[in-house]
Amino acid sequence: MSSWSRVNAGFIVNEDDSGDKFIFNGDGAGVVSTSEDFLKFQDGTGDADPQPKFLTAAADGSGDYSKENCYATDSGWVMRPGCAATGNDNPDADPEILVCSRGLRSNGTGDPTANQITIGTTSSKTTYYPDGDAFTGAGSSSANDIVVYLYFNEPVGVRGTPQITLKQATALGSDFSTMDHLSSASNYDAGIVAFGLSASVDTQTSAVTNNTLGIGSGDSWALNSGQITKLSEKLLDETNGHPITMDDGASTEAEMSYGDVSLEDSDVAELLIRASENASFTVS
Repeated sequence: MSSWSRVNAGFIVNEDDSGDKFIFNGDGAGVVSTSEDFLKFQDGTGDADPQPKFLTAAADGSGDYSKENCYATDSGWVMRPGCAATGNDNPDADPEILVCSRGLRSNGTGDPTANQITIGTTSSKTTYYPDGDAFTGAGSSSANDIVVYLYFNEPVGVRGTPQITLKQATALGSDFSTMDHLSSASNYDAGIVAFGLSASVDTQTSAVTNNTLGIGSGDSWALNSGQITKLSEKLLDETNGHPITMDDGASTEAEMSYGDVSLEDSDVAELLIRASENASFTVS
């Protein structure tokens, strides 16, 4: 049996042109023969858990090679740089390739999925979970006293300000506070997206049910007019003397003076987290 597998995916381009393109002849019954579109398909026979099978499944990302620290690139399955298994604590180092598979991220993983959660601070991703330190509550918290990290199975891009809800009580069954995306603590290239607790939130034990805060393994992040998507690697950048101009049909056009224009498909990540267990910690 293979130690790994991948989901087949691709595109069929429908054009009313001849040549080396797939041509769809409409019959007038709801399909126009001159329509131009593409059909995206994904093979349903792929393994639902396609990461290399020799990896361990510790929920806290421990073990020599944990599947929670493995993600897909277009080179294949890699280990997240900076984790203990790689022997390099630099999170910006080149990832270690475990299994080569050309184009895996683009064509073999579907939409990005968060499969691990840790909770810490802006300087430590695991202080409260999984390290187990108790959080000292405050009547009025400082911004980002608590930071939740979601680990996706591939590099991602973030637009706007998606959110996640910090839960409370032993079973994490009720909402405590909304946390906004925190770009300064995220590492998109490694699929890590951070969310920070807002300032002035009361986190004293009297305000927290059962003195327990955390994120459920099956919780979801919220769009909040933002998006987490597949990471785009094809960008048009404005350079000095070569501005990008967007044509909106007006008699005069203004030059674009900010950001990048993405040319790559930007499939939105799954809203649902698929971690192996809850990530919770104690408030003291």
